[in-house]
Amino acid sequence: MALQTQYSRSRSARNRSTGNQKKGSGTDLHEMSRNKTSVAEFAAEHSLRAKSEVGVEQARREAKGDGRKQAWAPPKRQSLISNSARSQRDPLRTLPPHPSSGASSSGTKSRGAVHLEQLDKLREIFDEATRSGDGKLDEEEFLRACRNVFGEEAMSTTHEEQMRTVFKKIDNLSNDTISWDDFCSFLYLEYHERDSAEARAKKVDFHTPAIITKGSPHHGSVCAVQHTSDGGLVTCSEEGTVCFWSQELELKRTKPLTEVDVKQREKPKWISDMVLSLPHKKIILATGDCELQFFEMVNFEPYCQLSRLESIPLKIVCWHDPEDEVKTVILLGDKDGAVTVMITDNILNAFTDWKSGPKLEGLPTYSLYKLLSNSESGVKCYRWKLHSSWVTELHYFPKLLMFGSCSLDPSASFVLGVLSPSTEVDSYLRQTSSATRGAKRSLLPARRFMSCDQRVFRMAKGVSSADYCSRHNVLVTGSADRFVRVWNPFMTSKPVGTLEGHTAPVFFVKADSANSRLFSIGNDNTIMVWDILEFTCLNSVFPSVHKFSVPTQAAHYNDVGQEVVLATDEVGVIKLVQPVGVRQDMVQTHLSPVAGVAFSPCFNHLITASRDGVS
Repeated sequence: MALQTQYSRSRSARNRSTGNQKKGSGTDLHEMSRNKTSVAEFAAEHSLRAKSEVGVEQARREAKGDGRKQAWAPPKRQSLISNSARSQRDPLRTLPPHPSSGASSSGTKSRGAVHLEQLDKLREIFDEATRSGDGKLDEEEFLRACRNVFGEEAMSTTHEEQMRTVFKKIDNLSNDTISWDDFCSFLYLEYHERDSAEARAKKVDFHTPAIITKGSPHHGSVCAVQHTSDGGLVTCSEEGTVCFWSQELELKRTKPLTEVDVKQREKPKWISDMVLSLPHKKIILATGDCELQFFEMVNFEPYCQLSRLESIPLKIVCWHDPEDEVKTVILLGDKDGAVTVMITDNILNAFTDWKSGPKLEGLPTYSLYKLLSNSESGVKCYRWKLHSSWVTELHYFPKLLMFGSCSLDPSASFVLGVLSPSTEVDSYLRQTSSATRGAKRSLLPARRFMSCDQRVFRMAKGVSSADYCSRHNVLVTGSADRFVRVWNPFMTSKPVGTLEGHTAPVFFVKADSANSRLFSIGNDNTIMVWDILEFTCLNSVFPSVHKFSVPTQAAHYNDVGQEVVLATDEVGVIKLVQPVGVRQDMVQTHLSPVAGVAFSPCFNHLITASRDGVS
């Protein structure tokens, strides 16, 4: 799309240039090339100019330059694509790198890419051939020109063979010579084909309408959705009903986990969040009674609970070290804007201690006071005051070794914090906790981070949801101002990019690192899919299309089943379209069935033919 926009602008430039030529003014192609921001735009501009109404001879006459006033050219546009991403998209990575490995005239430093200054030198060689002959080069002359432009050191044996292959591709009529126009047309076609292939590879489609459960066992709003290793779903509602669903959204089993205390209470406990401890087959619930309850995943039997927490936990995170699954981090985000961190090297020993407590309402109970007073428990506890409002979402990012907490607090909307404090603070906390261990006022008082232990991101309307893309090392946030922002984790002053498109507050964002995609969902149930590198929208699915129009209370992206989950008291699943029987790393090259396949030993290419043409 960006290339098409540039074509329309270049067409306006050509029309103005043609008018100026009729008045006696000419255009210097060498000067025009310096106004382009990429090799593709330069090649497309010259290829189109050579085929315009001024004719090939007029284009060559302009290429020589006659000292006349330069025609108008479109100004440079700053792209949202990073330099590294641009170099990855360069179709001429097979060409030798610049000898000095310096920046091109467009400002990029991409190894193995063709720079505009190199194209200028190559154009001058073709111009010299025009003055002395027909303006064409044979294969050996083209190789000598490449050595002159790229340098002898860059033109190794491998690169020389690659350049011979490039010459044969340009000389598709087997004339044994190529012209400057042929070379520019080759560049343009290469870029155009690469862009088309990338667009097909990034295409995102959904199976609509959504698959919606009928007769859900949930009697209240769903507060949490998780997926299992086989791609199934686990949902939990506020009244404590947990349901296991298959990939086809068929109910496998369900049970209200709070029924153990219904006889002793007028109402069941309020469940604020749920997570799964898959390696140890546990279901972890956060309750409105300042408790953390553990249940067996296999038979729903109660296992144990931690009681007398400092505040009502609203969000839970349970992370296990992939290399040593007994090493566990548990995070609790509460209504006071604080985050409690529990770190243990052996969660199995902790489970054994917690299960040894007396039963309370049918569950073995272990209090936070007993946990803090037991120096041999092997569990380190910290509580950090981060926000002036409640925690809306909580994450742990293993690659950063930090956790991320979201809040509607404008002064601390998103905070990245370390698990363990600095040495001085750690010592201070141990002294403080030992001095006030018996105090009823606060078992685990919330402390403030040192500036070196946190990074604070501020937004006017806070942050409702956030995630981290480990592949590209960027943070993404969604806010009530309808914007999705992309951040550098080490730069808190301003975002790297802002994605606009939602017409309602964004309450859920999820980064799909494997596919460089970002999913965002607004309060109006509009689902948008973004390209993280190019900051472009790949697809939008509106409620009128997926038919899940009721207000959503929870959302989830299942990367195993490749689906987006929306939940209220019912659950809706919108699956991504996946090629049937085709691996994820394969690219669709035809829109119709393949009719023939051949191998070209000259280029080492596999040629496929379908009913609609050859690829």
